[in-house]
Amino acid sequence: MTRRRIAEAARRLFTARGYGATTLKAIAHEAGVAVQTVYAVYRSKPGILRALRESLVRQPEANALYEASLKEANPGRKIDLFARSIRNRWEHGHDIVAVHEQAGRTDRTVYKEVEKVLAVRRNGIARLAQSFGSQVDGARTTAILDALTVPDVYTELVEINGWTPDDYEAWLARTLRQQLLP
Repeated sequence: MTRRRIAEAARRLFTARGYGATTLKAIAHEAGVAVQTVYAVYRSKPGILRALRESLVRQPEANALYEASLKEANPGRKIDLFARSIRNRWEHGHDIVAVHEQAGRTDRTVYKEVEKVLAVRRNGIARLAQSFGSQVDGARTTAILDALTVPDVYTELVEINGWTPDDYEAWLARTLRQQLLP
């Protein structure tokens, strides 16, 4: 419970104030705990950020949808499952990605962690492109999947332009179908 309160407080403050401007003291205050508790639970701001990132990476529903998309033989259904997995992931974590990118610009340790996560994402996108088999051009498919599914696109459409997550998912599936299927 305390761990979650600290993480949620940090997430709110990182998003509202920025990673660099948020102190552990402010996080402790927002969470209603002592600063020593924050140190004891997470050790540091990068430790809190790491926990937030891991919660995003471990999303069971998004991961299950992605795995199902890899196994799906029907290309249209494969795209639908993948679009739902991306919507699910960004609906619950686009802000965490933005904070990570921001923190990576000023903190070398965070930057290295962000690069590792991006490599895992690129590998997952490539795996999905390969799962289409010879039906599509693998390099082109990978580039399209990567470009259209970055969290910035979700943020632009949903947070800035007022689309619903359902609108985003439908648009993503439709656009991927148009771009990838003959």
